[in-house]
Amino acid sequence: MLGETANIRSGNCPYFQIFIILDKLPYYRRSGELHKWESFTEHNAEKYVILSRDNSEIYFHTPNKTLIYIVHIPENNNLKNNKQYMDYYKSLNPSLSLTEHDYNHFGNGVILNDYESFIDKVYHTIMAL
Repeated sequence: MLGETANIRSGNCPYFQIFIILDKLPYYRRSGELHKWESFTEHNAEKYVILSRDNSEIYFHTPNKTLIYIVHIPENNNLKNNKQYMDYYKSLNPSLSLTEHDYNHFGNGVILNDYESFIDKVYHTIMAL
C-alpha cells in the first residue's frame, strides 16, 4: 500500500491505516486441511516498526498514523480444516482480547491496540489542515 499511500498523501490529504491481525493464524493446504499454525511475532511486525519510524512529513509513502490491532481469540488445537475453523468460531461467538505480547518498539507513526488514542490523533491531524 506504499504507492497508494503516496498518491493520496501527495494530494495533501491525510491518510490513516488500520491493520487488524490475529496473534495466531491458521495456514491451510489447497485441500482446506489445516497445515500449521503461525504466530504473529516481532519478526512479522518489523516492516511496520521500520515504517513507524519514518517522518510522515517527509515521506509520503508513510501513513500519517497507523493503528495496529493484534487480537487473540481462544485457541482450539483440535481443528483439522478451514470448515471446522470457521464453524467453531462462528458457533462460539468468541470474545476478542488484545494480544498479551508486547510490541513496544514501534515509533511514533504506529499506535498499538489503542483505538481511542488513534482516533484522537486522526482528529487532531484533520483539524490542523
